[in-house]
Amino acid sequence: MEQNHQGPEIGGRIHRSKQQAMNCLKEQQQSGQSVKDYCQANGMSEKTFYRWVKKFGDPKPGKRKKQGRTQGGFASIEVIGNVVDPGPQLFAEVGNIKLYREVSAEYLKKLLA
Repeated sequence: MEQNHQGPEIGGRIHRSKQQAMNCLKEQQQSGQSVKDYCQANGMSEKTFYRWVKKFGDPKPGKRKKQGRTQGGFASIEVIGNVVDPGPQLFAEVGNIKLYREVSAEYLKKLLA
């Protein structure tokens, strides 16, 4: 495995060109190593690696996963039976009066008088 992807060091960090970053992405994919192991071996953070994936694109989309995490997206659900409309939803009950929607205090006073 090639580990010569270093560019100029500025402020203690190594800056790599677009081509060097893309080479790192391809090399990790071909190495069979996890992203975490590859980044440790090449002196880079996983955050930087995934920023490159987002910025430059994954060389082989759908093949790379963070270990311990699932791919994002929607979860599948199963709908059992039909949803039946139970009718009007009870909003409040005052004494023997059932209210199925919000009413003003004035209206309630007239009902209870």
